Amino acid sequence: MSHEILPTTFERKDERGVFREILNEGQWEALISGSMNPQAVIGNHYHKKTDIFFHISKGSARIKTINIDTRSRDEFLLQSGQGVILPVNESHAIRFLEQSDFIMLKSLKYDSADPDTFNFPVEE
Repeated sequence: MSHEILPTTFERKDERGVFREILNEGQWEALISGSMNPQAVIGNHYHKKTDIFFHISKGSARIKTINIDTRSRDEFLLQSGQGVILPVNESHAIRFLEQSDFIMLKSLKYDSADPDTFNFPVEE
């Protein structure tokens, strides 16, 4: 399995500042943003119904994945301005390599009655 690293789809820089379109596909119900410290790890779980778009806006992260059905693995680096789609049934662990800011889109919003989050460690 190999993940396609998605670059910014459009960028305009002028005297006003910078405008970036980072994704122009998909249907999304939730938008999450955050700042993480170096060596922090998030994930080590998968979703049965929720696709994720994960984007590094500043910093870098190493992502490890494992498909829970086929057991195929992947590992790759995301740097500032890059994103990736993490599909259903793929456990993911995201380790931040430096102080980093991220944006995450989820195809389904969080529902405490049906959280769609299943532990499956990829990395300790």
